[in-house]
Amino acid sequence: MTEEQSGGSAPASDEDLRQIVRDHTQDIAQLRQDVGEIKLSQNNLRDEVIAMRAEGKQWRVNSDQKTESLQTSIDKLTREMAVRNGVEQERNRQSQERTQALRRLSLFFGMLCAILGLISTTLFSSQTFDTAFWGHFHLHPRTESHTHAKPDN
Repeated sequence: MTEEQSGGSAPASDEDLRQIVRDHTQDIAQLRQDVGEIKLSQNNLRDEVIAMRAEGKQWRVNSDQKTESLQTSIDKLTREMAVRNGVEQERNRQSQERTQALRRLSLFFGMLCAILGLISTTLFSSQTFDTAFWGHFHLHPRTESHTHAKPDN
């Protein structure tokens, strides 16, 4: 070292310079070891980040599959419920139609019976009809009534 390089002080001895170089060599070796450890830590961190990303993607894929499966199940259940409701509605409609048909039929028979009852009461209450209609039927052997009987004398 020259006097100008040392800042105006006396030049260092060779032994001092060797010690400084050894110290710097140890410092450089330590720095290289630290840089190596930092690189190793960075590689480990990078590997962990890559693994976490892969796990995240896999979790997302699994979650999407579960969501899709759940949506499919919900759609199937909705369709099944719609079918069941449709079947039930159809049964109710058919039952109501049968009930209405029975009501109409019973109303028709009720009106028919009422009309026939009116006609029959009118006809059967008439003495002429009784004689004309029932007079032709002979259920018992012919015997004369006591009022029309002739005396045996």
